[in-house]
Amino acid sequence: MLKEFIAHIQKTTQPFVQQVDGSTFVISGNGGVEEIHPDIYHPDTLPLHSLEALVKMVQTEAANMAAPLYITIPNHLTVRCFGQPDPDARYFRQVYYEAKATDVPGFQDGFREYEKAIIELRSRFAPGEGVDYLLDLISRINKENGVTTNDNGVSQTVEARQGIALKTMEHIKPRVPLSPFRTFQEVEQPESEFLLRLDEDGNIGLFEADGGMWKLTARKTIKAFLEANLADLVASEVVYIAL
Repeated sequence: MLKEFIAHIQKTTQPFVQQVDGSTFVISGNGGVEEIHPDIYHPDTLPLHSLEALVKMVQTEAANMAAPLYITIPNHLTVRCFGQPDPDARYFRQVYYEAKATDVPGFQDGFREYEKAIIELRSRFAPGEGVDYLLDLISRINKENGVTTNDNGVSQTVEARQGIALKTMEHIKPRVPLSPFRTFQEVEQPESEFLLRLDEDGNIGLFEADGGMWKLTARKTIKAFLEANLADLVASEVVYIAL
């Protein structure tokens, strides 16, 4: 009798599966209900590292995908291409491609030594009037660190000099327009203003002064590049591009 009672308890407390309106639920012995979501097979997102690669993939494969395709630019370093939600796969939205700008030097606020400032201006910024102005300015900075003595035979005075000076007196621009390499190399780098500072040790200080608005400019530039290179697909409403 006890054995039969235990078997009855085990049977009534075991979970069972129930189908309701095409959905599958597991009902436990204590009354809990949990829906079982089917595994949805989908290919992995293809990682890309340039806008040109993204354009080529969309141009050659768009005809084999369910139109339309959508391309968004969530930030200045990323572009995503995805399709419409699939009602047969619980409205899953497949992201086909994601392009990331991984070879961008970028820029960091702060002071840098004389030699490092010159190297960065030559290698991390697009050529322009701002770069030319700073290179010319830096070449004419003279760091003073000397001592002048005056001895009259009775007492000696010493005057110490320390700091920086220009070899010729002139007004230094407080803001300089520069275009660091901060987004995809295929597009024009966004220009923004930088605060220029010189400290007493002769270090060059550059600080972003546009509140990050250059990021929006970069996204708009990327959008224009994609619209120009995918013009036919955009015109036929096979591809939509948005920020």
